[in-house]
Amino acid sequence: MVKLFKKIQYRMRYFDWWIAILVLALMSFGSVMSFSASAGMLTGTPSGTLFKQLSFYLMAFIMMLVGYHASKKWIDSLGAIAYMMYFISLFLLLTTFFFPPINGARGWIVLGPISIQPVELYKVCLILWGSFAMTRNHDNKYNFIHLGWIRFAFVCVILFLFPDTGGFIITTGIMAVIILASGVKKRFSVIVITGVILIWQVGLRALEPILSLSTHYSLQRFTAYLNPWKYAQTTGNQVINSYYAISNGGLFGRGLGRSLQKNSNLPEPNTDFIMAVVSEEMGAIGVALVVIALVIISWRLIYFAFRTPSMRYRLLLVGSASYLLLQIIVNLGGVVGALPITGVTFPLISVGGSSILSLGLMFAIDLNVIKQIKIEKELYLADKKKGQA
Repeated sequence: MVKLFKKIQYRMRYFDWWIAILVLALMSFGSVMSFSASAGMLTGTPSGTLFKQLSFYLMAFIMMLVGYHASKKWIDSLGAIAYMMYFISLFLLLTTFFFPPINGARGWIVLGPISIQPVELYKVCLILWGSFAMTRNHDNKYNFIHLGWIRFAFVCVILFLFPDTGGFIITTGIMAVIILASGVKKRFSVIVITGVILIWQVGLRALEPILSLSTHYSLQRFTAYLNPWKYAQTTGNQVINSYYAISNGGLFGRGLGRSLQKNSNLPEPNTDFIMAVVSEEMGAIGVALVVIALVIISWRLIYFAFRTPSMRYRLLLVGSASYLLLQIIVNLGGVVGALPITGVTFPLISVGGSSILSLGLMFAIDLNVIKQIKIEKELYLADKKKGQA
């Protein structure tokens, strides 16, 4: 027994326990909240939702362990795998055009009781593809030539046509962060960020009179974002009920299972608006703890990203951190009315197998990359010590 324990300890010596423990804690909390939030839904049962959620969590964590134990040859061969996965995810995205829309937007492959959202897999594929494409020549220079902008622009058009505003924002955001982290000039970064903010805040509000005339579901969400109280009986109803949930929760919450707004008021209490239910039941402190846990995970990824000379590893970890942070920002932004509602899930908490399994795949790659970084550092220190001797 002692030998087995020592063997496990030796094999796990490069494992990042910070990430693993926080992911497990978030999964545990997500299980409780998915059961509670599902109690107010007209379809399905809380116990059925919990069983499916636990199954996805288990599969995701197994993926993390398997990914960590994979050899360095596997992580080095991710370039070919990245391109293969990218085209598979692109094919799946195109397939969704043959399935009926859900809540006014396409983006799901529905096979009986199973629904798959390919854009979640595409986000992870984009991190792989972007980081390998930017470093194909094994240099650290900003490389546009091998990035395949036509393919990326094509997917952006597909997401725009679904319409999947959340997927469009997050995928373009991930690619932008990877590009900025690869060595683009700071002046260019400031210009792009400033331009996006100005276009978003000034341009969108200038278009409100035109947007208010549209009957398109996606455009109506933008008008609800600009003035939810004006459209309280229609598209603004979701945001207003989210406000009520946050207000009811206050600092400490009403208590687990005691949410009022999840009972037929919030349209997606266990997916898009699960953080509104968390806020009502667990209070602002509960929301803050969840966000802090995810920020710490993102910080760990960024911490190791800038402790390796490998640009490829750096872009993989930075891209993963941007994925997490953008999901948090876009989801919470919709919940509190700071951004339009886009149907983006909250990482590791919202119900949804596609999102959870995609995150499991991402963390599997990240844990292996972190292992390689620790091994490289250990070898470097050993060589340095040998040289001094």
